[in-house]
Amino acid sequence: MTERRKLIEDSEGEEYLHKDVWCVVRRQIDYAEANPNGALYDDMIAMVFAFHAIEGYLNYVGEKIAPDLWCDEKARFADSGVTGKLAALSDCCGLAPPDYGKRPYGTVRELQKLRNAVAHPRTRKTGGTVTYDERKPPPLFPKSYLSKMVSHQRALRARDDVKAIADQLHTAARGKFPKAALGPDALDGIMSMRSSTTRLAQR
Repeated sequence: MTERRKLIEDSEGEEYLHKDVWCVVRRQIDYAEANPNGALYDDMIAMVFAFHAIEGYLNYVGEKIAPDLWCDEKARFADSGVTGKLAALSDCCGLAPPDYGKRPYGTVRELQKLRNAVAHPRTRKTGGTVTYDERKPPPLFPKSYLSKMVSHQRALRARDDVKAIADQLHTAARGKFPKAALGPDALDGIMSMRSSTTRLAQR
């Protein structure tokens, strides 16, 4: 009986989790459009994951083009978070500083507020005094805190603005750092890379 040879495979690669997160954004928006009843929750998921997608993308590109900044990114950006990371990378790539007073960057601040509210939920006190005409009483249940922050229109805006920010930064980063091995797409495209070599095990 012929003895089977032992082989050893050495591999290395990368998985782009920010792209997996981006798939959640697109799927939840599609689902909300196909199932409008109760879609508030699908839109909320899309919006929260849009924030995670831009944060994940910034970490991905930061490690590639600014490893000196990202070697201790949690401490370096502890106070400024995503907005600090976005400002730092825009500067590295020669882009104008983000203007959070208007789209698309203003959307990032709104998404961060929603993400924080969902990640650290608290009971919200409601109530107040309302004056109304007896022919048109106020609604039995006023608009909820969540429904003031989430809508399908806001989910679409989150998707479009996050993609616009990532695409602009990605194009600039690829142009300025051609050796950084950035793929062609910021949020879409391939989800992972892997290379391997196989060798015969020593007896």
